[in-house]
Amino acid sequence: MAKWNPETFIQFAKAQCPAHVVNVLEDLVNFTTREADMVSWGRGDETGMVTYKVRSDEGVLPLFNLTTYGQIKLFVNYLREKQVAREILRDYQLRMESTFLLELDSDVYPHDVLHPVDDLFYTQNQVEKFKRAILGVTARLHQ
Repeated sequence: MAKWNPETFIQFAKAQCPAHVVNVLEDLVNFTTREADMVSWGRGDETGMVTYKVRSDEGVLPLFNLTTYGQIKLFVNYLREKQVAREILRDYQLRMESTFLLELDSDVYPHDVLHPVDDLFYTQNQVEKFKRAILGVTARLHQ
C-alpha cells in the first residue's frame, strides 16, 4: 500500500525544499493526478515519490517521476529500452531537450538520472511547456 498521496507529498516537500521548488512540485503533482493514466506513489519512509504513467501498446510506461526532495527523473532511456516507437521517443526527447536545454542523446545520457527541479524549471512558462509536452507524448502513446 502506498504511503504517499498528494497531501503528504507536498507537506514533506515543504519541509525539504525552497518555496519556488515546492510550487513547481505542487503544480506537477496536481497535473499528474489529473492527467496520468496511472499514478504510482512511493512506499518509502524517507523520500516520497510520484510517477506519471501512461497506458500504451507496450504496456504501462512511466514518463517522469518526482521526489519530495525536489528532484525529477525523465524516463528517456527507459523508453528506449522498452523499444517505444522511434518517432514517439524522438518527439519526447526533443521536447525535453528544448524545454530544459539538456542533451538527452543516448551517448551523452546513457542512464536516467534525477535532476534537481530548480536546475530545470526557471519560469512558469517552462512548467507549462513541460506539461504540454507530456500531454503530447501521452496522446501519441495512446494511438
